[in-house]
Amino acid sequence: MAGVISEVGSDLTTLREGQRVVVLNSAPCDHCFFCERGTPELCDNLELLNGAYAEYIRVPAHITRHNVHPLPEGMSFSAAALAEPFACALHAVDKMRLRPGETIALIGAGNMARLLICALKAGGARVLVLGRNAERLQLAIAAGADEVIDLVAEPDGVAAVRRRTAGERGADGVIEAVGKAETWALSVRLVRKGGRICLFGGCAAGSKAEVDTHRIHYEEIALFGVFHHRPSYVRQALELLSQGAVRTDLLIDREIPLDEVVCFFAANREASALKAAVIM
Repeated sequence: MAGVISEVGSDLTTLREGQRVVVLNSAPCDHCFFCERGTPELCDNLELLNGAYAEYIRVPAHITRHNVHPLPEGMSFSAAALAEPFACALHAVDKMRLRPGETIALIGAGNMARLLICALKAGGARVLVLGRNAERLQLAIAAGADEVIDLVAEPDGVAAVRRRTAGERGADGVIEAVGKAETWALSVRLVRKGGRICLFGGCAAGSKAEVDTHRIHYEEIALFGVFHHRPSYVRQALELLSQGAVRTDLLIDREIPLDEVVCFFAANREASALKAAVIM
């Protein structure tokens, strides 16, 4: 969320009343086992601030110290509100350890996938997007994807990716951004020997994915999950957003007042709508 500071605590000296800021939804404790090892997203005492559908919100002191950031000059509140999901995308791409020109297959073409495309292109990757919704695939192209694969027209996604990679080896890396067991399994089949797989889409608790363990072992395939963001990725997200690295119109297609939020969610419960900025 983003807005204007209406009041600051007596001990706060880094922010001021009237300042335009973006507020993130969490902050790490800095002192637990995971924070001390440089993985604050896994903090045992992660402080959360969920929900922003209000005219005013009190931000806890710890989040204020870590994850309230002044907005770059000229950045809209709508664009700033994308800092949190974009920071998550940058986290995933950083863990991919990209080499310039590598081909990354991205499974999924939803809103989060478009932010992943922007993060991948900022890292110098060639991006293939796999999906089933023609409209979303066109949005992926507009976001910067180099090629899209419509799994309705080309149901064999593995063959489709191999045809589009050097030596038909498969993708150098795969990011799964759907969060289903079957697409987790597909990701293993799409990657080349020695490739990396980022399991970005979270599955429901208790989900089981069946993968080819023989291939993972003998072809040295690396799989890893990515969760949440870090303050450093938030700062990077704001910098890239200020540079126009993300076309916000591909993610936010309307502005609505606070009193229309419930109706908006009800009307779009079954739809694949773009995001709406709630403006007060």
